[in-house]
Amino acid sequence: MDFDNLFTQICHDLEEAGGVSEMSARFSTCTSDAQRISFIMATTAVGKRLQEPLELAKQEMCSPPKCQSLSASHRAEGNNHYQKKLNWKAISSYNRSVMVGEGESLALAYANRSAVFHDMSDWLHSLRDIQLALDQGYPKHLEHKLRERQGNCWQELGHVTQAFKSFNLAKELLASAGQQHKDKLISITSKIRKLGDVMEVTECMSNATSIEQEIIKKRRLAPELNRDRNILLPAASTSIELTDSVDRGRCLVATEDIHIGTTVIVEKAFASILLTEFKESHCHHCLHWTPGPVPCHRCSQVGFCSTVCRDEAWAAYHRSECGLTDVFRRTRVGNNGLLAVRTVLKTGRQKILMAEQQQECIDKVYDSSDYGTIHRLVGNTSRRSVADLFRRAVMAVYLTSLMQPDNDPDQVLAAAVLRLLQSYPCNAHEIGHLAVPLPGTSRRAHHPLQQFRLCEIGSAAMPVLSLINHSCDPNVVRVCYGDVIAIKVIRRIARGEELLDNYGYHYALHERSERQASLSKQYYFRCDCRPCQKDWPLYADSPRLANRPDLSRVVDRYVKLAWCDPDGPPEASEIAPLFVECLDAMETSVQLPVQDYSNAQEGLKHYFALSATLSRHLVV
Repeated sequence: MDFDNLFTQICHDLEEAGGVSEMSARFSTCTSDAQRISFIMATTAVGKRLQEPLELAKQEMCSPPKCQSLSASHRAEGNNHYQKKLNWKAISSYNRSVMVGEGESLALAYANRSAVFHDMSDWLHSLRDIQLALDQGYPKHLEHKLRERQGNCWQELGHVTQAFKSFNLAKELLASAGQQHKDKLISITSKIRKLGDVMEVTECMSNATSIEQEIIKKRRLAPELNRDRNILLPAASTSIELTDSVDRGRCLVATEDIHIGTTVIVEKAFASILLTEFKESHCHHCLHWTPGPVPCHRCSQVGFCSTVCRDEAWAAYHRSECGLTDVFRRTRVGNNGLLAVRTVLKTGRQKILMAEQQQECIDKVYDSSDYGTIHRLVGNTSRRSVADLFRRAVMAVYLTSLMQPDNDPDQVLAAAVLRLLQSYPCNAHEIGHLAVPLPGTSRRAHHPLQQFRLCEIGSAAMPVLSLINHSCDPNVVRVCYGDVIAIKVIRRIARGEELLDNYGYHYALHERSERQASLSKQYYFRCDCRPCQKDWPLYADSPRLANRPDLSRVVDRYVKLAWCDPDGPPEASEIAPLFVECLDAMETSVQLPVQDYSNAQEGLKHYFALSATLSRHLVV
């Protein structure tokens, strides 16, 4: 049930019963999240209103998670698209068929999807789907089709021995089927003859997992840090360190001069969530784009890029949320609420208790993989109103009740969720991927780079990134590689200078009054950066540099480049250093702000995004 509607009903019940003022006064005396949770759980009006939506949620969990008839319907739709050579539409339909299929229906969906990947020359994904189809019990009388396709893929990848074996299996299956496949038998015999006696020794990719490992190797991985890892801050390089400032709180500063383009932090999310609209195009676990998701064994609500991610997610948290994913989404508690739930499920009760007992102990090592770093993030509790805390406490009890089989919320987990509901609005980070237009019927299609746009696909808990303070003129930018974020420098940083991110309100796009108001409301601080002090004009009102035609030519060259899927424009990597040169030159010779500087910086940021995770699921 939508939480806003539920909370409105609870407030109405409390008003009807009277004594709201007295209840608010008592709630305001609670000094810890544990006390706030206990107060809510003891409030009869809350318990009564939660009962019905919790019962409905449990009924939904009991409904059949898979549906063979629906899988067949999606598969038929995919077949129709495939016959018309609408490959991406066919894949989309087959993806839906895979998500809800099981047994033979799942095997058929995998097999049909493998045919599309084969036609698109995506040999590895075709091989992976062939193996998954066979693992699911693909019909024996049709297996010769898969074996021949499998042989084609191995041959294209240069694995002659495995191609030879697959073609021979196809031949044996056809021979035992009788005369009706005589022509096909002749064709496969010819393929075997052409392979001849060429045999090579290669590492055998014998199952879906080993094939997936080859697929994963081809991903764009986050860059290496510019220096050795900081022992006390493992996600960062030795070029930066964590300090504690009276007026800035905990923050990151440079230990040396850092040049534009440098990678100083590479952090994997402690926990992350995928937005609902991307559940059929991105991995539920690592958030990478995937053309062909693998479903959960039990539910039909999530997809993974590989069986590897599926198994990791199951062990880490999905075992607890399986069948409830859509229920949580329909609560409409927002990204921060869903991320709080995922964090608690992934952490577990015991580690939460340990963090609670040690919350005053500041470890020397600030480790991104340690829940303690998440637990100690600032939640601005003292600045929140009683009404705000009451609402978040009710939300925490509701979400935690959904996690429990008996609808009885665990107070430790509920208190942890409440803590995160306060800290994540100020500390959670958006996961954004560059959306690449889908190609048409041909495999190669050209698209101007200006068609590409950053698209928010998820949200993540990044404790080290949360240490970076805001500026309306930042000197770093976040670049996402799935659920890993790299911090790259976009303005020279001097030794002792602080790293500064942008929290969504940039001087070139938002008036100072809007920035100040928005930052104060969400983050509880008044920005005092240089653009705010000097009230810099918006981009449109900034001057141009008449004496820098060289910069204009660089920007024009970049925006006119065309992307050729999947290879991309090689010229982009040649132009990127020119952006760095222009920015370096202007920082020492130009009075900012000027449009030319913004153009070069945006071009460099776009190039960074272009070199990271690309999501080819959107037509922009």
